[in-house]
Amino acid sequence: MKCEACNESRLVAFSCKGRGFCPSCLGRRMASTAANLVEYVLPPAPLRQWVLTVPFAWRARLAYDGELLGAVTRVCTSTILGFYTERMKMEGVANGQSGAVVVVQRTSSDLKLNPHLHLVVLDGAYRELDVSTVGFTALPRLSTRDVGEVLETLCTRVVKLLRRRGILVDGALEPQVEADEE
Repeated sequence: MKCEACNESRLVAFSCKGRGFCPSCLGRRMASTAANLVEYVLPPAPLRQWVLTVPFAWRARLAYDGELLGAVTRVCTSTILGFYTERMKMEGVANGQSGAVVVVQRTSSDLKLNPHLHLVVLDGAYRELDVSTVGFTALPRLSTRDVGEVLETLCTRVVKLLRRRGILVDGALEPQVEADEE
Protein backbone atom coordinates (compact mmCIF):
# COMPACT_ATOMS: atom_id res chain seq x y z
CA MET A 1 0.00 0.00 0.00
CA LYS A 2 1.45 3.36 -0.95
CA CYS A 3 0.38 6.85 0.04
CA GLU A 4 0.14 9.12 -3.01
CA ALA A 5 0.80 12.27 -0.94
CA CYS A 6 3.96 11.30 0.98
CA ASN A 7 5.12 8.18 -0.92
CA GLU A 8 5.24 6.15 2.30
CA SER A 9 4.61 2.47 1.63
CA ARG A 10 3.58 -0.43 3.84
CA LEU A 11 3.25 -4.11 3.16
CA VAL A 12 -0.28 -5.41 3.76
CA ALA A 13 -0.81 -9.16 3.68
CA PHE A 14 -4.02 -10.23 1.98
CA SER A 15 -3.10 -13.91 1.88
CA CYS A 16 -1.14 -15.75 4.52
CA LYS A 17 -0.51 -18.85 2.34
CA GLY A 18 0.17 -20.95 5.37
CA ARG A 19 -1.97 -20.47 8.44
CA GLY A 20 -4.84 -22.87 8.94
CA PHE A 21 -7.54 -20.37 9.92
CA CYS A 22 -6.82 -17.20 7.98
CA PRO A 23 -10.17 -15.40 7.51
CA SER A 24 -9.00 -13.85 4.25
CA CYS A 25 -7.89 -17.16 2.71
CA LEU A 26 -10.87 -19.15 3.99
CA GLY A 27 -13.36 -16.48 2.92
CA ARG A 28 -11.91 -16.33 -0.58
CA ARG A 29 -11.86 -20.15 -0.86
CA MET A 30 -15.45 -20.37 0.38
CA ALA A 31 -16.65 -17.74 -2.12
CA SER A 32 -14.75 -19.42 -4.95
CA THR A 33 -16.21 -22.84 -4.13
CA ALA A 34 -19.75 -21.45 -3.91
CA ALA A 35 -19.37 -19.62 -7.24
CA ASN A 36 -18.05 -22.79 -8.91
CA LEU A 37 -20.99 -24.83 -7.59
CA VAL A 38 -23.56 -22.28 -8.76
CA GLU A 39 -22.00 -21.67 -12.18
CA TYR A 40 -20.77 -25.14 -13.19
CA VAL A 41 -22.11 -27.92 -10.97
CA LEU A 42 -25.65 -27.35 -9.70
CA PRO A 43 -28.46 -27.44 -12.25
CA PRO A 44 -31.17 -24.77 -12.40
CA ALA A 45 -33.48 -26.65 -10.04
CA PRO A 46 -34.86 -26.13 -6.52
CA LEU A 47 -32.32 -26.92 -3.82
CA ARG A 48 -32.64 -27.69 -0.13
CA GLN A 49 -29.90 -27.59 2.50
CA TRP A 50 -29.76 -30.35 5.09
CA VAL A 51 -27.35 -30.03 8.03
CA LEU A 52 -26.29 -32.98 10.16
CA THR A 53 -24.79 -32.26 13.55
CA VAL A 54 -23.66 -34.96 15.94
CA PRO A 55 -23.77 -35.33 19.73
CA PHE A 56 -20.96 -33.68 21.70
CA ALA A 57 -19.62 -37.06 22.82
CA TRP A 58 -19.03 -38.13 19.20
CA ARG A 59 -17.38 -34.98 17.89
CA ALA A 60 -13.75 -35.63 18.84
CA ARG A 61 -13.83 -39.17 17.46
CA LEU A 62 -15.38 -38.06 14.16
CA ALA A 63 -12.98 -35.12 13.88
CA TYR A 64 -9.91 -37.33 14.11
CA ASP A 65 -11.19 -40.48 12.39
CA GLY A 66 -11.56 -39.55 8.72
CA GLU A 67 -12.63 -43.04 7.68
CA LEU A 68 -15.45 -43.03 10.22
CA LEU A 69 -16.53 -39.51 9.24
CA GLY A 70 -16.60 -40.65 5.61
CA ALA A 71 -18.80 -43.63 6.52
CA VAL A 72 -21.19 -41.38 8.48
CA THR A 73 -21.27 -39.00 5.50
CA ARG A 74 -22.18 -41.85 3.13
CA VAL A 75 -24.94 -43.05 5.49
CA CYS A 76 -26.33 -39.53 5.75
CA THR A 77 -26.27 -38.93 2.00
CA SER A 78 -27.79 -42.30 1.11
CA THR A 79 -30.54 -41.86 3.71
CA ILE A 80 -31.57 -38.44 2.42
CA LEU A 81 -31.38 -39.47 -1.25
CA GLY A 82 -33.32 -42.64 -0.40
CA PHE A 83 -36.02 -40.46 1.15
CA TYR A 84 -36.25 -38.44 -2.06
CA THR A 85 -36.46 -41.60 -4.19
CA GLU A 86 -39.28 -43.07 -2.08
CA ARG A 87 -41.13 -39.79 -1.77
CA MET A 88 -40.98 -39.13 -5.51
CA LYS A 89 -42.35 -42.66 -6.16
CA MET A 90 -45.31 -41.75 -3.94
CA GLU A 91 -45.78 -38.64 -6.08
CA GLY A 92 -45.84 -40.74 -9.27
CA VAL A 93 -42.27 -40.14 -10.42
CA ALA A 94 -40.85 -43.64 -10.83
CA ASN A 95 -37.13 -44.16 -11.49
CA GLY A 96 -36.32 -40.59 -10.51
CA GLN A 97 -32.90 -39.70 -9.18
CA SER A 98 -31.87 -36.81 -7.03
CA GLY A 99 -28.36 -35.62 -6.20
CA ALA A 100 -26.38 -33.87 -3.52
CA VAL A 101 -23.21 -31.95 -2.85
CA VAL A 102 -21.78 -32.58 0.62
CA VAL A 103 -19.41 -30.26 2.47
CA VAL A 104 -17.79 -31.41 5.69
CA GLN A 105 -17.23 -28.57 8.13
CA ARG A 106 -14.94 -29.41 11.03
CA THR A 107 -15.50 -26.42 13.30
CA SER A 108 -18.33 -24.18 14.39
CA SER A 109 -18.24 -20.43 13.77
CA ASP A 110 -16.36 -19.92 17.07
CA LEU A 111 -13.68 -22.46 15.94
CA LYS A 112 -14.73 -25.09 18.47
CA LEU A 113 -14.33 -28.68 17.31
CA ASN A 114 -17.66 -29.53 15.74
CA PRO A 115 -17.59 -31.81 12.69
CA HIS A 116 -20.88 -31.52 10.85
CA LEU A 117 -22.22 -31.95 7.33
CA HIS A 118 -23.89 -29.51 4.98
CA LEU A 119 -25.75 -31.23 2.15
CA VAL A 120 -27.18 -29.24 -0.75
CA VAL A 121 -29.75 -31.60 -2.25
CA LEU A 122 -31.82 -31.30 -5.40
CA ASP A 123 -35.32 -30.81 -3.99
CA GLY A 124 -36.90 -33.32 -6.33
CA ALA A 125 -35.75 -35.83 -8.93
CA TYR A 126 -34.65 -36.07 -12.52
CA ARG A 127 -36.06 -38.82 -14.71
CA GLU A 128 -35.65 -39.86 -18.30
CA LEU A 129 -38.57 -38.65 -20.43
CA ASP A 130 -37.33 -40.22 -23.65
CA VAL A 131 -34.02 -41.38 -25.08
CA SER A 132 -32.51 -37.89 -25.29
CA THR A 133 -34.49 -35.87 -22.74
CA VAL A 134 -34.57 -35.70 -18.96
CA GLY A 135 -37.04 -33.75 -16.89
CA PHE A 136 -36.99 -32.50 -13.32
CA THR A 137 -39.94 -32.85 -10.98
CA ALA A 138 -39.77 -30.83 -7.78
CA LEU A 139 -40.84 -32.32 -4.47
CA PRO A 140 -44.27 -30.76 -3.91
CA ARG A 141 -43.85 -30.24 -0.17
CA LEU A 142 -41.75 -31.23 2.79
CA SER A 143 -43.37 -31.36 6.20
CA THR A 144 -41.86 -31.30 9.66
CA ARG A 145 -42.97 -34.92 9.98
CA ASP A 146 -40.98 -35.81 6.83
CA VAL A 147 -37.84 -34.23 8.28
CA GLY A 148 -38.44 -36.07 11.58
CA GLU A 149 -38.77 -39.41 9.77
CA VAL A 150 -35.54 -38.81 7.84
CA LEU A 151 -33.78 -37.87 11.09
CA GLU A 152 -35.09 -40.97 12.88
CA THR A 153 -33.96 -43.26 10.04
CA LEU A 154 -30.60 -41.50 9.86
CA CYS A 155 -29.99 -41.79 13.63
CA THR A 156 -30.85 -45.48 13.57
CA ARG A 157 -28.50 -46.14 10.66
CA VAL A 158 -25.58 -44.18 12.19
CA VAL A 159 -25.97 -45.93 15.56
CA LYS A 160 -25.99 -49.32 13.75
CA LEU A 161 -22.82 -48.31 11.90
CA LEU A 162 -21.06 -47.33 15.14
CA ARG A 163 -22.14 -50.54 16.90
CA ARG A 164 -21.11 -52.69 13.94
CA ARG A 165 -17.64 -51.17 14.09
CA GLY A 166 -17.43 -51.69 17.84
CA ILE A 167 -17.25 -47.97 18.49
CA LEU A 168 -20.57 -47.53 20.29
CA VAL A 169 -21.11 -49.86 23.23
CA ASP A 170 -23.97 -49.38 25.71
CA GLY A 171 -24.47 -45.75 24.72
CA ALA A 172 -20.80 -44.82 25.20
CA LEU A 173 -18.80 -43.91 22.12
CA GLU A 174 -15.91 -46.25 22.87
CA PRO A 175 -15.66 -49.30 25.10
CA GLN A 176 -14.59 -48.37 28.60
CA VAL A 177 -11.09 -49.51 29.52
CA GLU A 178 -11.06 -50.89 33.04
CA ALA A 179 -7.92 -50.79 35.16
CA ASP A 180 -6.52 -54.12 36.31
CA GLU A 181 -6.91 -54.78 40.00
CA GLU A 182 -3.65 -55.37 41.84
